[in-house]
This record gives sequence, C-alpha cells and structure tokens, in this order.
Amino acid sequence: MSKWAARILVALVVLTAIGFGGAWMYLRQSLPQIEGSVTVSGISGPVDIVRDADSVTHVFGATKLDTFFGLGYAHAQDRLWQMEFQRRVGMGRLSEVFGAATLPTDRFLRTLGTGRAAHSAWNMLDSQTKVELNAYVAGVNAFISTHHGGQLPLEFTLLRFEPEPWTGPDVLAWVKMMAWDLSKNYSMELLRHDVTAALGPARAADLFLPYPADGLTILSAEDMPRTLSKRGTTEEQIPRSSMAESLSEAFASALDLPSFGSALGSNNWVVDGTMTASGKPLLANDPHLDAQIPSLWYLAHLSAGDFDVIGATLPGAPAVVIGRNKFIAWGETNVMGDVQDLFRERLDASGTHAEFRGAQEPLQVVNETIVVKGAAPVTLAVRISRHGPLISDAINANNAESKKTPKPAPLHPLAFRWTALEATDSTLIAALRVNEARNWSEFTNALRDWVVPAQNFVYADADGHIGYYAPGRFPVRAAGDGSTIAEGWTGDAEWTDWIPFDQLPHTYDPPEHFVVSANEKAVPYANGIGGEWIEPHRAQRIVERLRQKPKLTPDDFGSIQADTFSLHAKALLPLLLGRVRPVDAADAKAVDLLRQWNFDARGDRAAPTGLPGGLTAAERETAGQALPLAWPRSVRSGAAEGGTRPPRHGHQSRSGAAGRGPDRDRG
Repeated sequence: MSKWAARILVALVVLTAIGFGGAWMYLRQSLPQIEGSVTVSGISGPVDIVRDADSVTHVFGATKLDTFFGLGYAHAQDRLWQMEFQRRVGMGRLSEVFGAATLPTDRFLRTLGTGRAAHSAWNMLDSQTKVELNAYVAGVNAFISTHHGGQLPLEFTLLRFEPEPWTGPDVLAWVKMMAWDLSKNYSMELLRHDVTAALGPARAADLFLPYPADGLTILSAEDMPRTLSKRGTTEEQIPRSSMAESLSEAFASALDLPSFGSALGSNNWVVDGTMTASGKPLLANDPHLDAQIPSLWYLAHLSAGDFDVIGATLPGAPAVVIGRNKFIAWGETNVMGDVQDLFRERLDASGTHAEFRGAQEPLQVVNETIVVKGAAPVTLAVRISRHGPLISDAINANNAESKKTPKPAPLHPLAFRWTALEATDSTLIAALRVNEARNWSEFTNALRDWVVPAQNFVYADADGHIGYYAPGRFPVRAAGDGSTIAEGWTGDAEWTDWIPFDQLPHTYDPPEHFVVSANEKAVPYANGIGGEWIEPHRAQRIVERLRQKPKLTPDDFGSIQADTFSLHAKALLPLLLGRVRPVDAADAKAVDLLRQWNFDARGDRAAPTGLPGGLTAAERETAGQALPLAWPRSVRSGAAEGGTRPPRHGHQSRSGAAGRGPDRDRG
C-alpha cells in the first residue's frame, strides 16, 4: 500500500470516527438527566426523582401535587415522543406532522370525536381533579419549555417540529384511546352482520355461540350479594339490519388505527389469608396488552407523607392504574362489556335530518379542520344524530380516496354510540381517588365515577379483606342486547338508562376465599351486561393452580403467571384428532406429534404449532398448510359436539387459555 493510500485510509477512519462521535454527542443530548439538580417553578418544595435498578421511577415530594408535577416531568424526560404520538392520535392530529399518509386515521378519529369528548370531559371535571391534573401537566410543560432541538427525542428532529405545551384535555384524550382499544364490540357487530348476510341467521348462530351455560364465571351465586338483580334480554325484539353491503370489509379497508390495548387475555386474582403462608391476602395481575417499544406502561412510585402509591402508570396521565398504596392493592382485567352500538340511520334527501319514530330530527353538524403537512387543510362537516357521529361518512370518504381495488361499496348512514363519547366522563376522577383509598368503602365509592373502559377490579387490603367489582357505565336498552346493528329510526334499541352501580357484579370477602378474573363472564345469569367474553379455560387453569397448594406464596403466584398449560387445547385437540385424516407422510408426522403433546404451550415446543421440529423446511410448510385445512368444518371450539367441558368448581363460569396459551382477547 502506498503512503498516499495509507494516508487516505487513516483520514477516512478519522473522519468516520469524528462523524460517529458527533452523532453520539448530538443524540446524547436527548437522554434524560438522571443525576444532579434542575431548577423549575410550580412546586412547593424540593422534589426528588430516583430511578432504581428495576427501572421504577420514585418521586418524593412535600405534597401530593408536587409528586404529580414530578411524575409529569419524569414522564416527559423518558417518554415525550410516545406521549406526543399518543395525544396526536387521540386528537386526530397526526397529519400535521406525518402528512397525507395519516389523513384517513385523522378523518375517522375527528368524525368519531375522541378529541371533542376529551374537551367535554375536561369541562365537566370538578375543581380538585383539575388542580391535580394541572399539577401533572405543569410538570410535563416544565420539561418541554426547557428542552429544544437536539435536547428533544430524535423523532422531533427527524420530523422537524417541537411539541406544543401539554393541556388537561390531552391527558383525557389518551384515556379515551385506551378505552377505544378495550371497548371494540362494534367490530363484532359488523362481523355478525356480514356472516348473517352471507349464511343466514341459523347458520350464523352456529358460529357465534353464546357463553357456555355451565361455563365458569367470575362470581358464583354464593359469592354475589342479594343486591344484584337479573336483567333479561329481548334481542329478538330488535329487527336485524337488512343492509346488504359488507361492513367488515368497508371498515377494514378504511381504517388503519394504531392499537395500544388489544392483546392476549389478561388475568388477575386475589386470595384471602386462609389460603396463604403469611395469613395475609395476596393479589396478582398480569395485563397482557400488546408488546411495544417503548412499553405501554411506566412503573412509578409517588410518595408525599400519607400519600404513597406505587404501580403501573400510563405516560401522559398521572394516576397509578394498577398498583397498591399503604392500605390496599388492586388489579384489573377487561370486562369485555358491550358499550358500543351501531345504528343504521334513515336520512332525508338533503342529508340534514334523520328519521326517529316518524318525525324528522335535524342532525348536528360540527366542522373539523385537519391540517395536513405538505398539503391543503381538509375540512370535515361531521354529522351527528341522536345516536352519535355518522362514522360511515369517514369510512366512505377514506374508501373513496383509497388506491385499493376493488373499492368497497359505500355504506348506508351508520351512527356510533359509545359510553366514552357521552358528555361526562369521570373515569380519571375514579382512578385518582382509588390511589388514595384506604378500605373497601373508599375504594368502591371511588369506582362509582368509573365510566369506561369497564374493568374487573380485584381488591385486597392490609386488614385481610378481599373483594371484586366490575365498575363502568353499562347501557340499559329499550330492547335487545346490543349485539347486532339496530335500526335507529324505530327507537326500539334506545339507551334508556345506566345499570345502577350497586347492581353491577361485585363481592366482598367471598365464601370461596378467592376471586379469579380472566376476561370471562362475570355472573352465571343475564344481568343486562352483554359482552364478547372468552371461554373459561384460562380462568379454570388459574383456579386449578390456586387449589394445588394449601398455603400460597408470592413465588407460587409468579409460577401461575408463567403457566403455559392449555386447557383449551386439552378440550379441543381430542375432537380435532378424532376427525383429521392425514394425507401424506409430513401430515402424519405432524399429527403424531400432536397426539403425544402434553398440552404445555411453551415457546420452545413444536406441538402447539402443529409443526414437528424434525421436519425439513419444505415438509414444515406442507404440514402447516395441510393441518388447518384437514379439520372438518362441523367441529366447533370448546366443548361442542360431545367434548368434555372444563371441570366445574364452586363458581359456575369464567374464561380463556392457560397462561399465554392460544386464546386471544383484549386486555
């Protein structure tokens, strides 16, 4: 190598090192300051923020408001881009920074009105809650106001903008979007419509089986207080929609919404001291929401005198959602309740009035302007009937502009009613008050303000008591159960009231000494709460594990959370294997593997996939294609057609697949 070549090589190495060093120094500016002191205004005294080895952020302050300020500052330090993205989703403002690519998402969300609902909810909050939220918001803004350019997360630099100051409605907008991800009953209404249109009511009913009559429920008749009442449903009184278009296809083509809540089913359970080695209650919760980077959750501890709470928070909001304080602990799973209804509307020729019980009612029109980076603003005239926004307007507009072919046929007017769009939403009030509750009475009084998303709360306290409550705003319908699209002009499916809080599923110190919830049905009879519950295999497995030892420890609870045995597979696989007919050697090899499977769905096992580890790539592909197609269409899931149902125990019904087994559901 010549001297000049060597010199050029050295120069290139030096320049590369300088480039990498400069990039490293630039990017390092955006990392949070975790040592030293920062001077801010808006707090009554020093606030200490300590991040421990387990990545839990501890905020110590002189007052509760100071800790909220500190949490807001820490959230912004660690997750500001996540928070910015989330609030833009909730407010329908993605296109301001991403351009036309996100216009369909903004159009739908502006039509749906999550941002309008967030502002409405903010205006209806009591003064004390606003003070607490404003303390948190001030902490976020203290960080934003002192960090610019390269001091912000890299995403801001790449997209060439800086975040606006945070506001109270921004906090509530994200609460709305979490509710959206955990309240998606509307998609099942669409699917039922399409399947019924294609197959007819009788065959569709075979595919949408009701919750098993003898399936495990969260509460048994013995668990429930006498205040709970039965509420029958009269679904057949509601005329089924006669719409012929494929609704699911139209929605799927038009929507591309970020998902933050849907996932494998969540579990929680609580046992009292009679079942533990310590003689004190134990409570566990594992909410299996979608894995994402950064995580949906942010573990934090807030401490100010008697106010001392630790657990999982959502970046962008101040409350500990799942956790404990000095007196109580609580955990949540999704109720899977039906709190969304679609109404077909009959409009006049002008499209400005909707028929209701023979009369014409004017539609409310709200003008929304979407700012689009690199393009002209888009103005929407959002039409709203008594049943909610006409989301079909957004779906039709998105499909009309889509480059996908063939385009779905335009939808008839469809209005969307959802508890999160009501004028008042006090859910955040409830969450903040739960953080301070000291006993069952204070805990349940706080839950009276819980609106959406409806959750199965399990509870334990330092005095040895345990309990369960399913709070939320559940509609009382004039008729029907909300599982199908209703005809809005008849008035037959109107929401007439909410189920009273005292009549929602709950229990305190149940005689069975434990409560397990895993997205299964709450009670063994009709109580007016419809839902898309999961079959009870997962909950049954948790119950089995709880009963394997007379005295349980935290390590036992950890083992249960990591359990991978699938009762669902145990019930379903014998039915399938009794009917499958291998068509070739690869098929037979896969079936033989399944016959030897012990129903443990660990990640390193081939049997749960039906693909033997010893097969070649070609054989594995053949087996993967052959097995699913070999199952007869008449075979149903669960215990249908003579299969064995999960073994009974003291409760009557519950839900899911063992641990992280094959059953899917939301939250």
